Amino acid sequence: MLLLDRATELLLENRLREAEFMFKQVLKQNPKNGKALFGLGRICMRLEQYDNAIYYLKRACEHLPKMLDPLYALADAFIAVGSPVDAKTVLEYALSVAKHNAQIHYHLGQFYLDHGFIDNATQVFEKGLECPPSGVSVFMIFELMQLKPPSQIPALIQRLEDFENKYEHPKFQIIAYHALATGYQALGENEKAFEFYEKANRLQLAQCKFRTADMLPFFNRLLNTFDSAFFDKPTDKVQSTFTPVFIVGLPRTGSTLLEQILIQHSQVGTIGESIIVSDKIVPYLEMRTERPFPECSLEMSTSMLDYCRNVYVEEIKKHRVQEEVVINKLPANFQNIGLIYKVFPQARVIHLTREFMANAWSVYSNHFAEDEPYFCSLKEYQQYASIEEQVMSHFKPLMKRNIYSVTYEKLIEDPQRTVQKLLNFLYLKYEPECMEFYKSRSKVETLSKTQVRQPLHQRSLSRWKTFESFIEKSLDDQ
Repeated sequence: MLLLDRATELLLENRLREAEFMFKQVLKQNPKNGKALFGLGRICMRLEQYDNAIYYLKRACEHLPKMLDPLYALADAFIAVGSPVDAKTVLEYALSVAKHNAQIHYHLGQFYLDHGFIDNATQVFEKGLECPPSGVSVFMIFELMQLKPPSQIPALIQRLEDFENKYEHPKFQIIAYHALATGYQALGENEKAFEFYEKANRLQLAQCKFRTADMLPFFNRLLNTFDSAFFDKPTDKVQSTFTPVFIVGLPRTGSTLLEQILIQHSQVGTIGESIIVSDKIVPYLEMRTERPFPECSLEMSTSMLDYCRNVYVEEIKKHRVQEEVVINKLPANFQNIGLIYKVFPQARVIHLTREFMANAWSVYSNHFAEDEPYFCSLKEYQQYASIEEQVMSHFKPLMKRNIYSVTYEKLIEDPQRTVQKLLNFLYLKYEPECMEFYKSRSKVETLSKTQVRQPLHQRSLSRWKTFESFIEKSLDDQ
């Protein structure tokens, strides 16, 4: 038992190799030790060794039949290897053995939402609210506020009022405020809705450990590093079997919608909002050059560039993407464009923009899990949007052939022609299946997961106008 406890401690400290050794020592003594098998499965998940993770987690589930965490992890592993059917089977089995557990209802409901089974998600969340209440119940109410017709909103509001002052962590209160704001907005009580949006965002802003202004020195260094002299230097002639495509810009400008449209094309795949550039490539270059990003980009040797390309290729393989055009839709990659160009000179960058007021309101009125100031303050977001505009204005003339700009408004108002032009930019022919994106059951984890299951409509273009006076006052007051 001491060995198992120590292995668990090492895992929590992220000392994976030491933890792995100890878990395996436990299994030598008892090959059926479920906690050791679960520990090894968790290690494999962190190392992105998903096939090995499935092997260990299956065995862990056999020997820990009453524990839900191994089942959750097994479902995640199946999703990671592109097997949502198996993940669905695991989660539905978990529900069958824990019918009175709100957490499994939430997990399964989220799975249904991610894969476009909206009615199933609604039913599971409703059943989940019949379980003994817990923090996750607030999250289910929040989801139902967005799924239910206005006639059923008052009952959900009452449920939230019953929870008042019972939250164990600020994140639950933040979600509750967002849920109330969503509900009152659906009921047309806009002043009350804005009041709760303000409460939610102020509380979340209080959790943030930095401000947007703190990022200015970094972005100044970014622009100074990736100057015209950087782009004047010759690039490697890269022989690649795929074309990397990066959808960049501000959040809530339509990146998920565009991704879902494009991946209906027979030659386009996606690795989603992958942080591979900032999470693996940048740290590698910083380590090799002993210089921080972005300055490390000035000292990349041919062997370093080859390594970076291989890291990216391995990421694509992990996602089991085989199409010749591969999308990475992480909006924040706008700060990595210079590095991306150096690693992949043939990369195509699609820059999405949106009218500021509509965009700012879409961010402010949605809940982002990350405690970052521009997600929860209109003034902070205005500053972040200004930074993004400055960065993209810097790169566009330096990468004229690699960057294509498109507005969210044009995508909504004239989708077919806009998509035809985009595909031409990617050297692909138009396929009509692209416009039937809403029928897809591909996984979507972003805030737009329900919107992209519907045909295009123009309601989102003017939704913000109801709150125009509130937005303007907020921008002026802060």
